[in-house]
Amino acid sequence: MKKKELLASRVLTATPKMMKLAESDQPVRKTGYYWGGTSFYEVYQYGLYMRCQILDGLLKVAFFFPQHMRAGGRMPAYELYVDKAAGKFLTYDRGLGRWLKAKLDMLPWPYSVCRSEKKWMSRQGDKLVRDYLGVEHGGYKGLLEYQLKVRADELKQRHKRETDPWDLDLEQTPDLPKDWERWVKKVGITENYIFYQYDRKGAETGYCTFCEKDVGIRKPRHNKAGRCPRCRHAVTFKALGKAGTVMTERDKMYLIQRCEDGFMIREFRGYRKYRKGDCRNPECSSWEIRRSIYGRNAEPLRAYYWGEYKQAETRWIETAPCHPNWYGDGRGRVYGKTLPSLDAKELRRTGLMEALQDNQRMDPEKYLAVLHNIPQLEQLAKAHMPVLVEECMSSFYSFKEAFKNPGSCSLLKLLGIDSQQLKRLKKNRGGRSYLKWLQYEKAVGRTLPDEAVVWFCREDILPKKLRFIADKMSMVQIHHYMRRQMRETGMSSREMLTTWSDYLSMACRLKMDTGDAIIYRARKLRQRHDELVELCGQKEHALRAGEILGKYPHVEDILQETKAVYEYAGEDYAVIVPSRIEEIMEEGERLHHCVGNSDRYWERIERRESYVLFLRRASDLKKSYYTLEVEPDGTVRQKRTMYDRQDKDIRDAEKFLREWQKVVARRMTAKERGLAEKSRILRNQEFLQLQEDRVVISMGDLQGQLLADVLMADLMENKEGTAGSALPMTA
Repeated sequence: MKKKELLASRVLTATPKMMKLAESDQPVRKTGYYWGGTSFYEVYQYGLYMRCQILDGLLKVAFFFPQHMRAGGRMPAYELYVDKAAGKFLTYDRGLGRWLKAKLDMLPWPYSVCRSEKKWMSRQGDKLVRDYLGVEHGGYKGLLEYQLKVRADELKQRHKRETDPWDLDLEQTPDLPKDWERWVKKVGITENYIFYQYDRKGAETGYCTFCEKDVGIRKPRHNKAGRCPRCRHAVTFKALGKAGTVMTERDKMYLIQRCEDGFMIREFRGYRKYRKGDCRNPECSSWEIRRSIYGRNAEPLRAYYWGEYKQAETRWIETAPCHPNWYGDGRGRVYGKTLPSLDAKELRRTGLMEALQDNQRMDPEKYLAVLHNIPQLEQLAKAHMPVLVEECMSSFYSFKEAFKNPGSCSLLKLLGIDSQQLKRLKKNRGGRSYLKWLQYEKAVGRTLPDEAVVWFCREDILPKKLRFIADKMSMVQIHHYMRRQMRETGMSSREMLTTWSDYLSMACRLKMDTGDAIIYRARKLRQRHDELVELCGQKEHALRAGEILGKYPHVEDILQETKAVYEYAGEDYAVIVPSRIEEIMEEGERLHHCVGNSDRYWERIERRESYVLFLRRASDLKKSYYTLEVEPDGTVRQKRTMYDRQDKDIRDAEKFLREWQKVVARRMTAKERGLAEKSRILRNQEFLQLQEDRVVISMGDLQGQLLADVLMADLMENKEGTAGSALPMTA
């Protein structure tokens, strides 16, 4: 349809009959209610008047508003042109001079058109619409009916442009094997039952759904698992009087077939249903839900699933091939008769055939997706290690860590074990945990009994969990000790290891000889643990202190040595040297700063670069006030109170600190002076590095300031000693 020609066609104006009807059509004022208020509107007997004619083979329909006609207007508001042969329609808006492609129900009608129930068209026009468009209804309803059909056909054509290539691609789908339905019933659906008639004396016979025979049974119980005495398949016993309608789980099944592009993996689901009282004639249902096409080298090409397509129809829809990170459980039985020929060609470099031999239930699509990312999976499958294959498929990304030499073609080098260990791995059907223990054996050069390794794997204990005790006991001794403690105390392996580790940390904190077997191998572990908890007070602090002493064993001894030099009390203030690690940790918690949580301060104390001291008010020596970081000559690097702040009262305290520095200068020996010189050099180096890196404080009251500037402003050197400048001059 050419728009210029359409506009040049004869205009259909309102007829005298239409004008007379509109004049007598008095509007009725009505009230509408909505949330928050009311509205008023007018309705007519006929909200819309229509006139139509066929001009040059096209149907032309003119639309008139009653309010315009009542005012003497005879021109149409809209003109609809319909070309049935081409299956097209256009609407012209005379008021705004624009063309519209919208259907009638989507045009911007006045409110009165929408609210009025009737729309007028003459009987001749009504018949003309029906005859020309071939629709059931005439008038407005028939016009809209036709437009909806046109839009539906257009949408279908757009869909076909997308779906036709899919259908063409899926034409290569082979026919189902002749014995497919029987295989689904017998093998694909794995759940089977023995139905029996309940008898107080005990039923002696039942019907096995797998072998489809009456078999002898002994003392069956409803819903109890067992095995058929004839076919040896796993079954569930069902009493006919109690069972009702029985339905198996919806099992997944796979069929792998050769196709034009390579091969296709087809996924099905199915179940069996046994009606109440009829166990010999089950209803078996199966349906296909997914098709995945692979190339001749087992590379994924395309995939489709059966589903609802754009809320229009149910059909095959293209989707993405299986991703190795897919977390669902897609395991199912795989039809076996098509596999040998595929294994000789398309699947020969995948190991899928061997994997299916070891794992009867598997998701072959997930296997190939993981294989694409971890080619070593083929070696594991062909070496017949089903547990490793399954673990690799379930978490392929983290499984890469199990490979010692990923690029090696040798399975032994790949796994980091020797041939004897490989035999043990296969014999014990070991997984990743067993492999880690074998790798540990090779690393330390000692072989562990299989019994111990199997027990550690069952309890989910890896060598890294035993590092805290591995330097004192052999793994065999640890194995025997743990089993005895678990047996005597009823603890789980996790609880036992936590108790043991905490006990040794607290023993270290109390400076007990943890190298003595009587200590580290306590006969009554839980009792000894509880006793040390009472001795240490707060268990969390004691455990943390034990860890710190393990890394910095001389911290507390150094603090004790420095008391004579740095402790001092004045009239208003006092400087206190802490005796124990816990005191520094508690100071950090009370003042909410990092002194007790940062290894930096423990490391500095250990090498005598600086010390952590407490500034207290003389009136309350137990209450935390300021925490000081002090160099060996009494230079104060930092002085911080709550939340790493400095309050105004620090100015008064600084007078006392100057007095304290004079006392420290008199008490210092040559040893402290030498340490002070090294400390000053390290401090200046740190400040220079912070300036070069332009480290900015990211939180707190000092947020946005350079850390070097804050530390230099906080520095309070002991001018009574031999300290040099805070920072050397730079060019």
